[in-house]
Amino acid sequence: MKQITTPAIRLFVICFVCALCLGICSEVTKAPIAAQAKKTQDEAMAAVLPDAQFEEIADAPLSGTVTGVTLGKDSSGNVMGYVVSCTTSSFGGGMQMMVGVDTTGTVTGVRILSHSDTPGLGALATSPDFYEQYTGMSGTLAVDKDGGQVKSITSATITTRAVTVGVNDAITWVAENGGAQ
Repeated sequence: MKQITTPAIRLFVICFVCALCLGICSEVTKAPIAAQAKKTQDEAMAAVLPDAQFEEIADAPLSGTVTGVTLGKDSSGNVMGYVVSCTTSSFGGGMQMMVGVDTTGTVTGVRILSHSDTPGLGALATSPDFYEQYTGMSGTLAVDKDGGQVKSITSATITTRAVTVGVNDAITWVAENGGAQ
């Protein structure tokens, strides 16, 4: 019996210590991770809708890939546009992005917050050379391989389509819920 209980107790103690250490690490890193996520979000909002003061719309109706909406106002309190958060389905999984859209339905900027796409291919969606092409576009967008005006990333058309879906959903949200003022 001792041959069974001694290793079992040792294994239990090792597992308990490991679980305790993981729990402590999780609690210690929770606040810095949340602060970094907030900083990244704030920087993305400032990049996609420059010179705006932001106010989250808590009860915004969500549709398509839209997961959240923030109102952007100028210093006088006039609405400049919206920052629309989207989560689309891309080649490697979910892709989180922010799209700035002014009140006329024109894209003011796009930023990819997170993705799981292939490094070196789909990851190029985070490059300014790619996402800046959306700035100034409006209407329903399509990838060049589908007859549209958005230049796709070579060998990463699925990623390009995912970003374009998010941008289209953001433009549509603004048109249906607050744009064309």
